[in-house]
Amino acid sequence: MDERNLLIKNIIKYLKDVYDGEKIEGLSQSFFISNKELDKILREYYIFFKNEKELFSYVRFNYDLIKGLSFLDDGKNYKYYKDLSIENTVSYSKEQHNSYSHRIHSHLIETFEVKLGLKKKKERKHITIKIKRIGDLLKQLNLKLDFLREDCTEKDFIAVLTGTSEKEIHLNISNRDFYYLLTKIKEYFFNFSITAVAKTNKIYSKTGKLLGEKNLRNSKVDFPSLKNEIDKILINFQK
Repeated sequence: MDERNLLIKNIIKYLKDVYDGEKIEGLSQSFFISNKELDKILREYYIFFKNEKELFSYVRFNYDLIKGLSFLDDGKNYKYYKDLSIENTVSYSKEQHNSYSHRIHSHLIETFEVKLGLKKKKERKHITIKIKRIGDLLKQLNLKLDFLREDCTEKDFIAVLTGTSEKEIHLNISNRDFYYLLTKIKEYFFNFSITAVAKTNKIYSKTGKLLGEKNLRNSKVDFPSLKNEIDKILINFQK
């Protein structure tokens, strides 16, 4: 059996086991993949079939297997990463398996529905640079606030926002301060929104937690601790 076909079958079996409340034994770290990695697997999976008719038949079969499943969205963004310092086999809690299943299941359902013609593919509008001085502004902000961890630069940050880099961005400031900073740099970009920033899936909080849309929106406050410093930097920059 083709490797991609086997992997899709294993993912579907896993989803059904989680949904049915089966005990999930330890699994290889490589089993837990990102949506982007899943998309790559699916592209190779689709090429495997002899013709469109056979492809449609298999996709429909797999879609019917999972369309009746559902998983609670608890709003938590668990990190399923590959850590070479530990054994290859990992064990996660019931909540972690549910969270992972929710993400993978939602993505598979959407992808299969697009392939079957049941749903049009959503065209995501990427963030793009509107004012080139944003690079200089972020450099000033990072120089004075140190809002990025030392292994991340303002160029890395822009590249992640605009979808041209796979690098992870780690923050050195609180989520509240970061949310406020985002509202202040918005005017320097096209298609910029909290949702678009969250959908990069590459930005991590000071504590190492992936920042999703819910995390970011819950960080909104009127007066974060660095508000005055951020405002001062922006005023001086715009002179």
